[in-house]
Amino acid sequence: MTEYYMTNSDESSVKTELEIDYLDTAPQAERPWLVWTFLQLTDVQENGLPTEQALQKLEPVIERLESRAAETLDAIKVGQRFEDGWAELYFYAPSAKKFQNLVSDVVGSEYIFDVGTARDAKWEHYLYTLYPDALMLQQIQTRHILAELAEEGDDNTKEREVEHYLGFLTEGHAKRVAEELYLHGFEKKEIGYNSSEEYGNTLVIVQTHNLDQELLEELAFLLITTAEKEHGIYVGWSSGVTS
Repeated sequence: MTEYYMTNSDESSVKTELEIDYLDTAPQAERPWLVWTFLQLTDVQENGLPTEQALQKLEPVIERLESRAAETLDAIKVGQRFEDGWAELYFYAPSAKKFQNLVSDVVGSEYIFDVGTARDAKWEHYLYTLYPDALMLQQIQTRHILAELAEEGDDNTKEREVEHYLGFLTEGHAKRVAEELYLHGFEKKEIGYNSSEEYGNTLVIVQTHNLDQELLEELAFLLITTAEKEHGIYVGWSSGVTS
C-alpha cells in the first residue's frame, strides 16, 4: 500500500511517498543494496514541489524505471520523495551493478539525473529515513479518518467532543499523563487495561474542538511528546459525525 506524508520547513515542503507494507518484510536479505536516482524537475511550485503538469510527465518515466528495475535487477521500489525541485526514487536490489546504465537508458535526455548506490543490508534508509515517525503516522491516520467522516457528511469545522487514546506500560504512567494533559484542556474519561497489549493501560481523554487537520497535527505532537515522557504512545483519535 502506498502512503504519503508531508513535512515542511520555512523555505520548502517535502512530500514522501512509500510502500508502507514493506515494514513487515524489512530487511530483505536478498536485496541488500539501496540504489537511487534523483531527477531534476523544471516545473515546480514555490514550495519546491512539482506541479500537476510535472507529475503527469514524470509518472510514465517512474513506471518504466520501476518495471525495468524489477525485470533486469530484481529490484523493488520502496519509496520516493519530492523536495526542492527534485524527485528522489529509492529501490532495494540484490546488486547495484547495471543500475546506472538502466537509469540512463530509461530516462535518456528527458531529465537531468543523478544516481547513487550504497550497501544497506539492514534497510536503514527505508526504516529510519523514509518510514514515517509517530507524528507522520498520525498525519496519515488523520487523513484517512477525515476522508471517511467526509463521506458520511461530516462538517469538520464544527466543534464536537473528540476522544484521544494513549497507551502506557503501567496505570501510574497513565494517571500522571492524565494530570498533565488536564492543564492543556483535556479531561480524563477512563483508564482501561488489556493484558494482551504491550501498552495495555489505555488512557482515554476528551476535548471539544473541530477537526481542522492542522489543529489535529498540533494536538498529536502534544500528545505524542507528553506520552513519551512516561514511556507511552499516542494511538489516535475518534469522533462522531457532526453535520
